[in-house]
Amino acid sequence: MNKAIVCKLIAALLLLAVSAGKLCAAEIDAADLYRQGRELYLAEDYYDAADKFEKCYMFAANATVRGNALLAQIGAYRMCKLYYKEFEAIEKLLERHMEFADYKTLVEREYEIAGLYHDGHRDPAFWVLRFIPWLTDEDRTETVLTKVLKRAPFAPQAPQARLKLAYYYEMNGMTEKSLSVLRELLRNHPEAPECRFAMLALANGLFELARHGGDGDGRRISESLEIFNKFLKKYPKAPETDFVNRKIAASRDIQAKHLAEMAEFYRKRGRSETARTYLSRLMQQFPDSRQAPDAEKELVKLDRTYLPGEFPARSTPRLPDVRTYAIPEGAERELISPYKENNDFLFPVPDLSDKPDVKGKNNK
Repeated sequence: MNKAIVCKLIAALLLLAVSAGKLCAAEIDAADLYRQGRELYLAEDYYDAADKFEKCYMFAANATVRGNALLAQIGAYRMCKLYYKEFEAIEKLLERHMEFADYKTLVEREYEIAGLYHDGHRDPAFWVLRFIPWLTDEDRTETVLTKVLKRAPFAPQAPQARLKLAYYYEMNGMTEKSLSVLRELLRNHPEAPECRFAMLALANGLFELARHGGDGDGRRISESLEIFNKFLKKYPKAPETDFVNRKIAASRDIQAKHLAEMAEFYRKRGRSETARTYLSRLMQQFPDSRQAPDAEKELVKLDRTYLPGEFPARSTPRLPDVRTYAIPEGAERELISPYKENNDFLFPVPDLSDKPDVKGKNNK
């Protein structure tokens, strides 16, 4: 045999022996770390136990040891209420060691963690300073809800989780994302009890966007009106029926206003025929709208052959208009009246009756 080949074989065997020795040492270290973690767990030192289990997972080469280390880590983080770390450990177990996972139970736990974050839970930013209530980690609500819905989109808990995610987006100013989640809920879970609230939220969200001028082509108000009508058909005895009927009437007013604005646009540009078309459409489709009387007057001017008729009675009352008023100027003098006059923590109210005001007059 060639001498060079023999040398290479010997070197390979030596390298294999060294590697095997390192692996055996690593396994011994991993087993020792797991033992230490178990002792800390039994002593109710859950944070340090989780740290030992995490190191055991890193050093272990055996799949069974790694899977058990992750399971122990999940339990330790749960006991010390570090729920996001627990969530990350569950995700790692489901992705890399599915053979050791009880999938149904772990997914249910992920949904529970998502609910805890939605209800206001935050992990402490620093474990040693966990007694300071305002020193917390960042809000993980969106991350947890998004990941668990991606992993189990049709779980029994999914409709409620989607509703919570939509609410989270709306409260944080992400209206378009909120509407998208609500549409997904209605599409994937059409018979879920949460659909009632999802339909109301989606229709009302589209209505408000259209009402505040974000509906150039009228698609949002049309979709809103369609969903409101579906709601009445699906839930005819719901307590929100009166609210929905008022919104439908207001939606028709918005559509009529859009047609009136289009007619005015073309009228100002000398295209009377097009303006007359929009006004006629308004009178045919929305004769009981708020814009109908003014639209009819304009239509009579543009079309001498048009005969005005009687306006139908408004079957549904509209929502009241909210009027705004300017903030009045400040008073010439200010009198502060405490809630309790005998409170030792409040300064006495000074008598301002004999002091001149800004204009030099007495405040009597």
